[in-house]
Amino acid sequence: MILTRKTGFALLGILLLGGCSLLEKKEENPYVRVQDYTGKEFRLPNGDKNDKIAEASKEKVITGTKEFFLKKYKTKVKVNNIVGNKDGASVYVESVGEPHFHTFAVIPIDTQENVRPEGIWTQEGEVEGSIKSGIYALIHEEKLNRLDNYLKAFVKKHPVIGLREEAYENTSSTGYTTRYYYITIPGDSLEPFLSQYLENPETVKEEYEAKAQSLSADPKEFRIVIELFMKEKQEPDQKVFDELIADIEEMENLPPGYYTIILNDNFISKEEGYGKKDNTLMRRNPNYIIKN
Repeated sequence: MILTRKTGFALLGILLLGGCSLLEKKEENPYVRVQDYTGKEFRLPNGDKNDKIAEASKEKVITGTKEFFLKKYKTKVKVNNIVGNKDGASVYVESVGEPHFHTFAVIPIDTQENVRPEGIWTQEGEVEGSIKSGIYALIHEEKLNRLDNYLKAFVKKHPVIGLREEAYENTSSTGYTTRYYYITIPGDSLEPFLSQYLENPETVKEEYEAKAQSLSADPKEFRIVIELFMKEKQEPDQKVFDELIADIEEMENLPPGYYTIILNDNFISKEEGYGKKDNTLMRRNPNYIIKN
């Protein structure tokens, strides 16, 4: 092809139009203001195809997941989100009633694109740890109320916020979870409580509290992660971060555990659902705040 001035401009125009489209797609911002994030954009690696398949069989996925949790864990759950993964779909749920917790299960999708609810599975210890997290929150409800009230007052006083409720409902599998923090239980000290729950899910808070009176557990077996975001489009504020740390260090009558403190800027990853970046301020392992 001979390039004349006229054909050259025509080609340039085509390349520019196509290039702009590609450029826009390539440079699309992967982050969104945390105030606007609902978690609906949340994705898992290589899951786009199965995401569509699971969506087409949504009722089958929901019914199968509810039956699985009721049968294996004697727990009624609400399905918050279904996200395709490489081999099936991850189903994010929360328990109905108490103990309250968030977790997930995986429903397989075979090579013929059939959803297989009979094959639902969970990662080892995932649901069990989430149940224990919910029981921990029940046992320490009054102390957690103290932490809740403090954090609500802190965000009113400072230019920081937490996650939207929809965001952690659609992306979280971190046991007992709120806008401002979540609780994980890496230790085994609550195994007797888990066994009691699985034997009798109707066990009431008072029974767990009474059982906890004889509990002498190492605080490192309980992890409370407090994570906040800046309210405006700005870097994490060191003074605000330091004040939050100082307050938690000085507060008495908080739930026992190892506390991690995180302050992000205003943005959260759309597809990955987390806010931690190079500029994030963190007080964490090995320098936890320890409460006995």
